[in-house]
Amino acid sequence: MKYQIPLTLLLTALFLMSGCLDSLDNSNSSGFWGDDCTENESDCPENPAPSFVLINQNNEVVNLSQLEGKIVVMTFLYTHCPDICPAITYQMKRLAEELGDDYEESVVFLSVTVDPERDTAERLASFSSGYNASWDFLTVNSSFPENHMQAMWANYKMVVMVEEEDACGGQGHHMEDYEGCHCNPGYIQDPWNVDMCIEDPDYDVSNLTFEDGSIENDILQALNLWSLANANGIANETDAMKILDSQISQVFGSNWIINDINGTVHKSTDYYNANLTLLEFFHTDCGHCNAQIPALEEFYSNYSSEVNLISVGGYSLGGNVDNLSKIQDFVSEHNASWTYLYDEDASLMSTFGLNSYPSWVLLEGDMETGEAQIVGTSSGTKSYDSLVEMVTNHTASVNVTEQMDVILENLYHWRLGHVTDSDMLGIIASALNYEYTPPTEDVGNYGVTHSSRLYIIDQNGDLRVLWRGTDWTYASIYHDIQILL
Repeated sequence: MKYQIPLTLLLTALFLMSGCLDSLDNSNSSGFWGDDCTENESDCPENPAPSFVLINQNNEVVNLSQLEGKIVVMTFLYTHCPDICPAITYQMKRLAEELGDDYEESVVFLSVTVDPERDTAERLASFSSGYNASWDFLTVNSSFPENHMQAMWANYKMVVMVEEEDACGGQGHHMEDYEGCHCNPGYIQDPWNVDMCIEDPDYDVSNLTFEDGSIENDILQALNLWSLANANGIANETDAMKILDSQISQVFGSNWIINDINGTVHKSTDYYNANLTLLEFFHTDCGHCNAQIPALEEFYSNYSSEVNLISVGGYSLGGNVDNLSKIQDFVSEHNASWTYLYDEDASLMSTFGLNSYPSWVLLEGDMETGEAQIVGTSSGTKSYDSLVEMVTNHTASVNVTEQMDVILENLYHWRLGHVTDSDMLGIIASALNYEYTPPTEDVGNYGVTHSSRLYIIDQNGDLRVLWRGTDWTYASIYHDIQILL
């Protein structure tokens, strides 16, 4: 039987930061970015924050009173959620990193399940470990039965609805702020009843064939090899995804969102939708990188209308890591006028499998989808003529099929940790009509629709800020926490 999994949403788009600034009746003139719980029209519960007694993933009792004196950031999720909940966990991890020493010392996180039947302490322990999330994930057990959880939801104005197994016709699920069903691959909303999913007449994978040498055929061959290894107990789903990710990365460039050295946000799709894009990976202490600046200046002067030239830094050379100020000084010294990005996480270079300076990647974007294909890679010093040769005689791009569109869209979220190895394998198998049966779990097959709320509770145990929906990022919450600190 062909395995099908719901398509993830474009999670990054769902977490755009709100630009509204509200005033507070305190000395901080900027005010909270979220809803101020002290305002009369607030939708927060009455203060103090309602008490509760639950257990965490280690079967330890957690109650709100023991956290007095610290700021508490509380979210609601469930581990079988395919899209928004993993994204929330990712944003909370980024928030912990941004808080630095204040995390755990002055600020603690709580993630409360809305699916206690399946989210046992053991399940939450596995989930939190898989995401390397160090805070408390809360549920109930026999000592604190489910009515404790239901009372807690009600006190915090959470609406939780368990869907039946045949919700959306068994081919999708509901989610807050999404009208009707969010349907699985191969299915669309019924135009006469948006709460039902019906087969997509334009989605036919029953007679798919792929030419030898195509990326799709290569993926199918890799799946065959992995299936044999998996059957013999010598490879698992994580192994398979490492192989497939490496394979796809040789053809398609990763999506990225990175700030330049002036703090302006740059997105890969902004470049991949037009012209060629030439990425130079460099280090300020690299002699070859310094020596080729004149060639880059001449190339940029003559080809900027045809090629997006981007230099990317923030990497290590002999243990010496380029920070933002060093790169800014480097650009100022050379009076470079093209875009310089600061890869703070030092991750972009590794996604292309590069390990020397300077290294080069040439990408060509698909004018319809914005997906980038790698049409040239190189390393070492480049003269002006060699740069021109690279961009004028590059490898031809391949046709992007509908099936690869599905795979690439979801692979981006898998790389961020928003999609599990098992789910990503299911998406790839479904897109290419490959027969794959994932491990089964002894749990019911149902969905959960719930409110999306994030509360910030101050050191005195009072509710101070409410964020509803998904209109926030870790930066938004960090801003509001700083006011309370």
